[in-house]
Amino acid sequence: MPRPMLAGSSPATRCSRREREHGQMLVIFALALIALVGMVGLIIDGGDSFLQRRDQQNAADAAAMAAGYASANSQDATAAAKTVAAANGYTNGVNGTTVTVTITGGSIKVDVSKPHQNYFAGVMGFTSWGVSTTASVQAGTPNGAYNPMPVIFNKKAFDNPANKNSNAPGAFDEPGSGNADVPSTSTSFNWTIFCTANGNPCNANSSGVDAIINNNGTGTTIQTDDVIGPLNAGSHTSLFSSLSSVVGNAYPVAIVDDSGAVQGWAWFHITGSVGGSTKQISGWFEEQVNPGPMVITAGHGAALGNFGAYSVKLTN
Repeated sequence: MPRPMLAGSSPATRCSRREREHGQMLVIFALALIALVGMVGLIIDGGDSFLQRRDQQNAADAAAMAAGYASANSQDATAAAKTVAAANGYTNGVNGTTVTVTITGGSIKVDVSKPHQNYFAGVMGFTSWGVSTTASVQAGTPNGAYNPMPVIFNKKAFDNPANKNSNAPGAFDEPGSGNADVPSTSTSFNWTIFCTANGNPCNANSSGVDAIINNNGTGTTIQTDDVIGPLNAGSHTSLFSSLSSVVGNAYPVAIVDDSGAVQGWAWFHITGSVGGSTKQISGWFEEQVNPGPMVITAGHGAALGNFGAYSVKLTN
């Protein structure tokens, strides 16, 4: 039975309406498909960008550390950074990659930038976007030491090659009696209370130094520009006995000039401490890179020499 026709409607009109509806659906579907591809593209390309950034950050970190070590060896820090970045897939000037090295005093910053080539997000007009990473290191001779032993040496002691031989450790005597408190030769040492540490006064007695030794150090960071002051010259037999309990270990120690001013910090490996009639300590100065307790702190006096420690540490 034929279907009744709607009033005012003809077969041609109904066909035209269906065609318009079909065309609208195609447009909506096309727009939805573009939006879907765009969303998928943002997810896939965005995720891949995070992977690139992580890899790029690793390259920046390695480049910054390489620059720091190059600086330690008086080499071209910028060239070292770019060489290591290239070895990790980020060559300056290739495929839009830029590797920039900025050196400010002991601070070295490496910026690595490279476009990420998008595969799906291009549908939304994002054919690529930039990925940038930064790494910074503090490189140089430490101007502070955490938890140093209360022992000071003249810089002549560190400069003496005989005191750097682990097979034949050097022997060091206390300064003579009287007012000769500061060690002034390559074979002398003295004790210190670290005047500025924990508010201790400079006119300390043996018990104050002994407490630091028994605590395995000060428990604080002492800076190069701190006034530490040596312990009064004389026989401090109990200190030799206390120091003998840490024989075999290495600690930061202060290096001073003839006036007693701190010049820097060195690692001293203690091999003996005798408090009898001889009253000597023995050991050798170690050469170390990145010694944990050694620090570089902005706003404090710089170390006035390289006393066997060089620090290269990521700060960003």
